Amino acid sequence: MPEPGRSPAFRRLLLEWLLVAVLATAAAGLASWNGLLARADGAVYDALALLNGRPADPDLIIVAIDDRSLAELGRWPWPRARHAELLRVLAPMAPRAVVYDVLFTEPDPADADLARAMTDLGSVFLPVLVEQGFNGAGLREVPPAGPLAVAAEGVGQVIIRPDPDGVVRHRERCARPAPRPLAEVVLGQRRPLPPAGAAPCVGEMIPFAGPPGAYRTVSFGSVLRGEVPAAFFTGRRVLVGATALGMTDHFQTPMGGSSGGMSGVELQANILDALDHGLTRGEAGRPWRLALAILPLWALMTGFLTLKPAQNLGLAAGLGAAVLALSVGLFGLAHLWLSPVTTLAILLLVFPVWGWRRLAMASDFLKAEFERLGGHLEAPAATAHGPVADVVASQARALSGAISRMDALRRFADDILASLPDATLVTDAQGVVIQANAPARALLGEGLVGVPLVDLLRRLEPVALEAGDLTGPQSRPLALRDGRTLLLHTAPRRGEGEGPAGEVIGLADATELMATARQREQALQLLTHDMRSPQTSILALLQQSPGLEPTMVGRIAANARRTLALADGFVQFARAEAAALGREPVDLADMVCEMADELWPQAQQKKVTFVQAGCDEPAFTLGDHSLLARAFANLFENAVKYSPPGARIAVALTREAGRIMVSVTDQGPGLTPEEAAAVFEPFQRFDRPQGGDPGAGLGLAFVRSVVVRHGGQVRYETASGGGAHFIVDLPEMA
Repeated sequence: MPEPGRSPAFRRLLLEWLLVAVLATAAAGLASWNGLLARADGAVYDALALLNGRPADPDLIIVAIDDRSLAELGRWPWPRARHAELLRVLAPMAPRAVVYDVLFTEPDPADADLARAMTDLGSVFLPVLVEQGFNGAGLREVPPAGPLAVAAEGVGQVIIRPDPDGVVRHRERCARPAPRPLAEVVLGQRRPLPPAGAAPCVGEMIPFAGPPGAYRTVSFGSVLRGEVPAAFFTGRRVLVGATALGMTDHFQTPMGGSSGGMSGVELQANILDALDHGLTRGEAGRPWRLALAILPLWALMTGFLTLKPAQNLGLAAGLGAAVLALSVGLFGLAHLWLSPVTTLAILLLVFPVWGWRRLAMASDFLKAEFERLGGHLEAPAATAHGPVADVVASQARALSGAISRMDALRRFADDILASLPDATLVTDAQGVVIQANAPARALLGEGLVGVPLVDLLRRLEPVALEAGDLTGPQSRPLALRDGRTLLLHTAPRRGEGEGPAGEVIGLADATELMATARQREQALQLLTHDMRSPQTSILALLQQSPGLEPTMVGRIAANARRTLALADGFVQFARAEAAALGREPVDLADMVCEMADELWPQAQQKKVTFVQAGCDEPAFTLGDHSLLARAFANLFENAVKYSPPGARIAVALTREAGRIMVSVTDQGPGLTPEEAAAVFEPFQRFDRPQGGDPGAGLGLAFVRSVVVRHGGQVRYETASGGGAHFIVDLPEMA
């Protein structure tokens, strides 16, 4: 799982997860609450009903008004006297009850005779007609006609209403003022009816005993003819109703059957049987259906964020099996119907949808990662061996090749790190060491990876070291208490987006180098002090000795001055080569004017004038002010020195593509091609009649050293019409 909240990819994943979870929850709630999958629920219920059949009660007998009876006794409707005749035939047989599934709502002249037969038998139950009232009124009850209602042991409704798919699975229980169901009246049950204001009728699941014909049935005509023995009805409940195909509706039930459906009287027999034995099934309410749909869904959604794909597949299969097992268990053991269809449908929908989104994100990730490595993923194309399997497989192969190249590059980098002679360490953005070579382990000990760099360096007991001393690119000496000196080099590592990812640190033993540097500094001090002092003393003595021959004095003074100039030039050149550079904004336009003013006295002696161009606007570069000033002073001094009296020195400053060019052009003799080739080398001196003392030959070498150290360049060109033309090219400060 990605590190929480750390990357845009994870935030996108979390957003898509939340969107899928919310949409799936809404779909589950809608399907559970509104019964959108009612047909599928019914199909599953029917399958379970077939597997959970029960035997028919042998004490329930159906007297069928069938096609044979109609053929023998005449077309329907029959006169009430015929029903009275049936009751008189049954009365001596002492049935427990006779339940009619035939409506007697219309008055008939024979009603009194039928009522006496009902009273003689003593336990006859009749149905009532329940119909919708006029103009939107509620349910209206139409009782049996006249004396029949009085003679009946009880009356009740026999409403049969199929489910939307045409299959009968429920028995109706309607709110008052509708009468009680006839089966409950027969059994003397007093179950509470739905409260007023509820749905007009609610259902209760019917556990059918089997397909049509499961209950023992005899023909109405056979009973009248006395063909049925008396013991067949004694102590049993007898249901009388129509079964002829053209006479009454036949209903489809979960138990199927090949006779064209189940008659209403057999439906009433199933209802009466189930109620008598307490086998009716309840149906879970909407809150329970909603809970069953949503809880497994959120368990699976949680797994999507925490488990691997194979584990999620097992989780989805396990949740589906558990939901199905729960539904089957409640159906068979607790006589409760809690449909698993919505839950299974949501799980089957969410799993591939999430898999598709994860696959799409994986494909996008592979493409982005490959392009980040500098490649480009093309759509898969057919090869000589056939078409490529799919896009993701193609991307995976391309990324695998890129990873192989990256692995080779990593090994190459590891080999380079291992081959470095100096101790080298690599840190992450927090300054913790992630790699180190063998010289680093020899210098700092084992166990370097995972330790902050500053803690490792403190093992060496440096004279002074702070954590802030290790930030940014630098090269600095690190003095240790044991007298050694290490040269510490740090260079940044770039991460994604060119941001810092850590540093590469090199530690080189610079003890001997530092000793050499100290000796060099001592040599420079010797030049600046011990060599200058005698020459200064010589010049002072010459000025205090007026009796000496003038020519000899001039020669001695000239040689002393030359020695002083040589010492000064060498010291300046050495420091220009090795001294640490200052980094500050330097205005070259202002510096040009400053140098021209500084050399104005020497120029006036020879009537030489400076002509400046392009110095009106500031032109900043980043560098060491004193070294740059000395470099331009050397150029200007040479121009004055070698210019004839009355000459002009042109100084021009221009800008081009982030560079600043300063050119100095004199009207002197210039240089020969051979001299121009070596003009910037140390100790190159060029004798010219008007130049006087040629100096130590270090001035232009100093200029080149300073300019190059500032990231620039200096070159010589012969000016048109003769003379020297020097151009200094320096980077402009951003």
